Amino acid sequence: MDGTFNGLPLKRIIALKTTAMTSGNTLNTFRVLGKPNPELEERLRLNAPALLILSAHEIQGTLVQYTADLHGGFYEVTIESIG
Repeated sequence: MDGTFNGLPLKRIIALKTTAMTSGNTLNTFRVLGKPNPELEERLRLNAPALLILSAHEIQGTLVQYTADLHGGFYEVTIESIG
């Protein structure tokens, strides 16, 4: 699926996982396939505001974790949403 992360259009979002936490917050993790993406890496700042817009819904919160597996060819990003 395609989407936008903090204003950057992304193609090849291959997974979206939502995990409810006991505190009432939600963790939303998405994975993007692709080669190194400097524009995406500029937007990956821990504890910074994060907005993921997909065709079906919008996820807004704080970026709490990310992984760049450049050998595997993907980025994995986790946004924590309050409430």
